[in-house]
Amino acid sequence: MKWHRKNEEEGPAETTLDLGADAEPTLERPAEPLPPTEAGLAGTSVERGGLSFVGIPRTRGNWDLVVTGEAPDLTGADELGFVAVEDGDIFMDSQFPEGDVTPLAEAIELQIQPPYRAFGARQEGDLWAIAARGIDLGRFQATGDEIELTVRGGEHDLVVDGRKSLASVPELERMGKEECADFFARAVRIEDDLWELTISPL
Repeated sequence: MKWHRKNEEEGPAETTLDLGADAEPTLERPAEPLPPTEAGLAGTSVERGGLSFVGIPRTRGNWDLVVTGEAPDLTGADELGFVAVEDGDIFMDSQFPEGDVTPLAEAIELQIQPPYRAFGARQEGDLWAIAARGIDLGRFQATGDEIELTVRGGEHDLVVDGRKSLASVPELERMGKEECADFFARAVRIEDDLWELTISPL
């Protein structure tokens, strides 16, 4: 599911819901939290006086920021996840509340700009805690929704949706080699040919 926010030149900010056949939500919740012995709640915002927020997991890599925001009439769920991209589109997680998440995105964008991944947990009433981190994006055609590519010493290991594959993803390999000759790349489909990328040198 995709939201689009108008920019200032287009007039007052508003949100329209695109329920086209190709707009299936494909995002997952952020990575599983660390065990309790390694992590508690994520970092806090200045506005909340250093208090931790209920429901925001500390993940490997952590978040770039955790802030609060009010989203009136956001109902139907107490957690949400989304990815925001530069053109104003917001791609929602498969688990989403009803209503407009734009106020939460605006609270994030006071400090960081798209593209970013966000995870939110309702604190009380209309008040939400929102964690976000900047991400890298890429565009290419490939099958599957999650791709892991390892290149080491000229050897290639490709896993698509949890299964080894003999196929190739030339564009992902090209982007990985721009970082390092040996690398691990993970791509998670956001929509169509748009992917969230993580590339780590080996």
